[in-house]
Amino acid sequence: MRDNPYKQEHRTRKALFEFDKLIRSIHTLKYFLDPSIQSNTHRSQNRIESYHQLRSAIAQAYGRKQLIGKTDIALEISNECGRLIANAIIYYNSAILSKLHEKFQAEGNQKALNSLRKISPVAWNHIHFQGYLIFFRSNHN
Repeated sequence: MRDNPYKQEHRTRKALFEFDKLIRSIHTLKYFLDPSIQSNTHRSQNRIESYHQLRSAIAQAYGRKQLIGKTDIALEISNECGRLIANAIIYYNSAILSKLHEKFQAEGNQKALNSLRKISPVAWNHIHFQGYLIFFRSNHN
């Protein structure tokens, strides 16, 4: 007669959780001992917070803080539309920053390059969220 398979899964699961605790402890120690890891972690958290603020600004542009929709699919569409707008803004900003980087690099303008490093592609102060957007198909290739 075989052992109960759930007991084995339980031991394996428990071992994985203990291993995860070990990995987390090692990372925590490295975090406290290495200022560059702390800096990178804070920078990453700031980027995430900036993205959430952008998403909030997009949602509030039309006077709402929450998603629009009464069904699960409508809520999902609303959420994905917000993500699409946020990603379009980030792409637009990244394209501008890339062109500026190329220009300043070609000119050898180190001061401008240093200033450029402080600008986030998640910024939206220059984006006008109110009004109407008109999309049209261009015949130009």
